[in-house]
Amino acid sequence: MKLGILDCDRLDADYAERFGRVYSEMFIAGFRALQPDLTFSVWAACDGELPGDLHECDAWLITGSRHDAYSDLPWVVVLREWIVRADAAGVPLAGVCFGHQAIAQALGGAVNKSAKGWGLGVAVNPVLAERDWMVPNVPQIRVLASHQDQVESLPPGALRLAGNDFCPNFMFQHGEHVVAIQGHPEFSVEYDRALIEKRRESLGEARYQACLATLEQGVDSTLVLRWILQFLGLLTPVGVGLL
Repeated sequence: MKLGILDCDRLDADYAERFGRVYSEMFIAGFRALQPDLTFSVWAACDGELPGDLHECDAWLITGSRHDAYSDLPWVVVLREWIVRADAAGVPLAGVCFGHQAIAQALGGAVNKSAKGWGLGVAVNPVLAERDWMVPNVPQIRVLASHQDQVESLPPGALRLAGNDFCPNFMFQHGEHVVAIQGHPEFSVEYDRALIEKRRESLGEARYQACLATLEQGVDSTLVLRWILQFLGLLTPVGVGLL
């Protein structure tokens, strides 16, 4: 089975040595730990690279980015058009952070910069709807976050899966082939800590300390990565087929 990853940004140069050059590297490491037989192809979507054949891979994932999903940057416009085609073709597709927002924007939802400011650290989200691929089942998910924009309204017909007061539309499903999440299950706690440190001055000391404190809570990164693979049909849900 092959997963196609659309890379939508590069890490800042001063982070590359510690955390990798691109977000696809983080995803590949996390996914391989769960499904060693999975193979990958990567496109630099932020450079305008997109797959021409929607069936070249068994499923697709769109990464995060510092850019706005509602931007008129040429590569973002083309990516949104690609998402519309992928949705019409019914191919399995997942989006994370910017990818989550780009999917929502492309399919008729709305994304805006939040008046609540930065979402940083561990975001705790009650699970609002359970699906058969969301196993093991948990009442809430703790996911690392780093975003200013968020999905203000979901695409028509989308199902809200998880959310909280700060980011109500944290995770959603569209049809039986699209899933999207605002948080970053691919991030390490150390990388999220570095992003919080980077924004210390703009956050203000109280907010900075509060964001850092959330990192002591533990995260459900492996669980959410498992959910994504299970949704995409790339990993058998835990317990299925066992007697």
